[in-house]
Amino acid sequence: MKKAISRKDETMNLTSEWAKYENESTFNLSILPKEIVDMGTWITYAPKSFIVTRGDFPKYLYFIKSGTALGTKHYTDGNEYNYFQIDKSNGNVGMLEVFAKKNSYVATVISVTELVALRVESAVVYDFVMTNQEMLRRCITLIAEDLYKRSGDDGIFYYLDGLNRLRYYLIHYYDTHKDEGKRVVIEAQYEDIAKNIGVSIRTVGRSIQKLKALEEIASKNKKMIITDEKYKLLLKNLWS
Repeated sequence: MKKAISRKDETMNLTSEWAKYENESTFNLSILPKEIVDMGTWITYAPKSFIVTRGDFPKYLYFIKSGTALGTKHYTDGNEYNYFQIDKSNGNVGMLEVFAKKNSYVATVISVTELVALRVESAVVYDFVMTNQEMLRRCITLIAEDLYKRSGDDGIFYYLDGLNRLRYYLIHYYDTHKDEGKRVVIEAQYEDIAKNIGVSIRTVGRSIQKLKALEEIASKNKKMIITDEKYKLLLKNLWS
């Protein structure tokens, strides 16, 4: 008689399969082979420079070496939201469009800081990935993680008011930058935060004042500061 497979066994089986490829979870500049890098062009962008423009044909892919950029999308309601941030850790521009076989970039991407990127013809990278199983696995993981995160964010933002959207943004910002230390300075401007979380600049300003009054954030030289202690308070109050 065949032994029934328990839920615990099923979990262990999937976890062990995931573990086989746990080192293939990134797709950024660091994993590109020398022959691909040599075919690209290094470009330095000043802050607030356009890297790609929504609607343009995705002739090139961009892999970030240093700096930070924001993706901006225009909606039918006339508003414009920053809806993703990229740096060297997750840093590529154009992968989604190229592997979805779409004829245009879905978002405008603008440098926040000075940014250095490797520009490579999309056809070169596409051919390389499609003929390399490891690169295909990395690409699948990258796109799946992005879709999973966006699905979660869309659902969360639907139910959050302006104050809690800001809390959520600050928590995510801290999570992203905490490797630099336990004290994180928020470099984003009010306008950028407003676009990112889909509220007005006025709402961002009011919400920041409320968080200061609640001592969930500190400030210095007109910049918000989050410590480990305040991060925990933000997290606690977000779901209270």
